[in-house]
Amino acid sequence: MMSTPLVIALGAVVILVTSTLSVRREPPFWMVLLVCLAAHPIGGALLRLPVLADAGLGTVGEWTVRLAVISVGTALLGLALDRLRRREQGRAPERTTG
Repeated sequence: MMSTPLVIALGAVVILVTSTLSVRREPPFWMVLLVCLAAHPIGGALLRLPVLADAGLGTVGEWTVRLAVISVGTALLGLALDRLRRREQGRAPERTTG
């Protein structure tokens, strides 16, 4: 089982990284709202996993997991929309090596 401080630390890293990714590719507000609505049941399901059971006992741990899910969802949505925009413009999507 993971301890709550570890979940909070990992969640903070995930939130910072995915927020940085989504800044340039921010999806429309209504899509972010849908991600936020979907994050509640997804976060609840994650908190019922045995590995995150300790984090589900406190409010800070719960919100860290839910905010991490929102950040990941927003970043993935932003990356997908950016890829679609590039295809519509006739350019190939950016490829990074590494």
